Amino acid sequence: MRKTVGLAALLALAVPGAAAGQDHVLRFVKTIGPGWALDKPGWMSFVAFSADGTRILSDAPSKPDDTSGGLTIWSFPKGRLIARVPGQPKAVSREWKFYAANDGVHERASGRLLIAQAANTFSLYAFSPDDAYVAQARHDAPIRLISLASGKVMRTFGTRGAFSLAISPDGRMLAAGHWDAVMLWDIRSGKRVATLRGFGRYVDSLSFRRDGRVLAAGTDWGGVQAWNVRARKRLFSAQVEGADVSAPAFSPDGRLIAVGTYGSGTVWVLDAHTGKLLDQARVSGAGCGSAAFSPDGRTLITPSTGGLITWPYDLGGR
Repeated sequence: MRKTVGLAALLALAVPGAAAGQDHVLRFVKTIGPGWALDKPGWMSFVAFSADGTRILSDAPSKPDDTSGGLTIWSFPKGRLIARVPGQPKAVSREWKFYAANDGVHERASGRLLIAQAANTFSLYAFSPDDAYVAQARHDAPIRLISLASGKVMRTFGTRGAFSLAISPDGRMLAAGHWDAVMLWDIRSGKRVATLRGFGRYVDSLSFRRDGRVLAAGTDWGGVQAWNVRARKRLFSAQVEGADVSAPAFSPDGRLIAVGTYGSGTVWVLDAHTGKLLDQARVSGAGCGSAAFSPDGRTLITPSTGGLITWPYDLGGR
């Protein structure tokens, strides 16, 4: 029987400062999925919770020899495999009706390809909160807003490519990350409303807080910033160890930000108001490419590589 390593490291969250002398926010709970066989190394970089917190969507393997990176859906908290859908997930719509993969945008229920991506190209996607459209960006082309119903381009933004995208929860603003800057666009008019500067690197990831008032950004070299969107004011600038920062995940109450980094294989939890580092945990042998809070804010899930895991948060290192 081949040995396998843990796959998705689940970390339970205690409320910071809830107990006197508390040292940590994160406490390991369990792994989800079978893990890869040691002679079948794979890579996992995407996790998301369903709106009701009963399911997890990821690119976790469905069995130890599955290194396809396909979309898998798991029950939570039991970790039972519910479904496997072809295509490597890169972004998912709020209700999981659509997902973006390497070949374009799919309808999840049928797997049907709605918006095809040109061969040998790489695109970024961000879905609108009402599932009506998706923003698409490439490094060498303007940002496009595409109708999910018709597949037609509704609007373009600027003349430059982007390295990250996020749409505000009210669907009115598009944020696009570039070198040393984030551009904010009015989705209805197509006009640029502001440019946030001072990142010093490529802005690789973006996320809005649930109320849309704060925008968090991660750079390609461990930088994390948060901005007051209305005032165009930086709230904090922090630095964590590692390279590309995953899309910042806000806790449901907006008090915490969790990010993962490549290279260090670590998930970091920051105070969303000050940027103070509250806790960290190495969950992967190489990179942590995603993080997601459960809707009740009690659990954080992160991906893990299928390799030699040496940290006790993952069963591969226990």
